[in-house]
Amino acid sequence: MNENTVTGDFININLRQLGATSIKEYNSIMHIAEFDLGDGLIVSYVFNITRHNKYFLQRVQPYAMIHGKFASDREILEFIKSDLKRFVNAKNSKNFDTFLIISHLGHHVTENIEKLFLNYNVEPDKLEGIQEKMEESLTDIIKLYQASEKIDLNEDD
Repeated sequence: MNENTVTGDFININLRQLGATSIKEYNSIMHIAEFDLGDGLIVSYVFNITRHNKYFLQRVQPYAMIHGKFASDREILEFIKSDLKRFVNAKNSKNFDTFLIISHLGHHVTENIEKLFLNYNVEPDKLEGIQEKMEESLTDIIKLYQASEKIDLNEDD
């Protein structure tokens, strides 16, 4: 029996226990797991089992995010379990829909920058202008994150 099949079966059983509503498996090495968290929120993951029994994971819904390599089936299950808890919590926020829109916009920005750059000879000052705006947005996000961490720390007192 292929070791990937055994490992994949073990992960699939555990994903079902976490509440996966759908699991698709392709050639014992690629798995797609979907979780319906209610209120129209579907969270899904794709992971591949490599030749060396390592794992490569990405979330594909509600927005794409590569999470990288994991050394064991336990690590990947713990990550998914924790990630699902964060989404259950986040979906209760009155800002969740705005967050999803921002996430999708980020994806579209990346996609369109690639199209622009790979297909056209764009003037350097135009690209620099885009870079400055993106750096400014990233700085704003980091400041909000840091301010939120301070608030969370103070709430524990």
